[in-house]
Amino acid sequence: MTENVGVAEAAPPGATATTAVVVATPWCRFDDVLGAAAADRLLEEGCHALMTEVRDRGAEAEAGIPPVWRCADQTARFPSLAAAVTRLAPLAMTLLGIPVPDARVSFGLTMHNELAGHEQAQQAPVRDSSGAGTGTGTGAGTGSGSGSGDPGRITFLYHLHRRPRGFTGGQTRIFDSAVREGLPGIAESFRDVQPDHDSLVFFPSDAWYRVRPVTSPSAKLLDSRFAFHGRLGAAAR
Repeated sequence: MTENVGVAEAAPPGATATTAVVVATPWCRFDDVLGAAAADRLLEEGCHALMTEVRDRGAEAEAGIPPVWRCADQTARFPSLAAAVTRLAPLAMTLLGIPVPDARVSFGLTMHNELAGHEQAQQAPVRDSSGAGTGTGTGAGTGSGSGSGDPGRITFLYHLHRRPRGFTGGQTRIFDSAVREGLPGIAESFRDVQPDHDSLVFFPSDAWYRVRPVTSPSAKLLDSRFAFHGRLGAAAR
């Protein structure tokens, strides 16, 4: 099961009870993107990259794995993923109906070992080129994305985890859009997309989305939810 459809338990930020015209947010998903062996290698390399950054930033080893960590631009470090996204990008643009001329691929790496439900109320814009911030903590913007801008661009998430999965939750909740009193906003309806290993999801960069709560009983790094989070944007001229 890769998708659940529903209505938010509580209205997302910006939603009101006013009658609205709801427009479904388009998205598409590809499975077995790299293949089992290559995906497992990428997971191992991603863990090494993340731990290197944790150490370089002076995090205490005794403190264990941070609950959340985001490495910014990782595109050059993982050329196999960049090539796979580039290969699938034209089809994703066609399916979403969003042409991105001379598209440039950029992405960062995000790890969630624990993400509480109350943090999902935070929904700050993701503003850097890779679609992921840098550093630790679970403050505003963690596990969330915003549809406040970036028209004509596409967001993608490539999911990785060990098998069997060592965490629960972590679905990407993609909200539909709503127009209320002539103003765009967030609908209460949504799709929950499962973070399955070696799967790649594309959706418009102006869509609102959230990462659902994550729990990893072992608290081990390899039992975390990993995602390469990026954008397809027009190349600089």
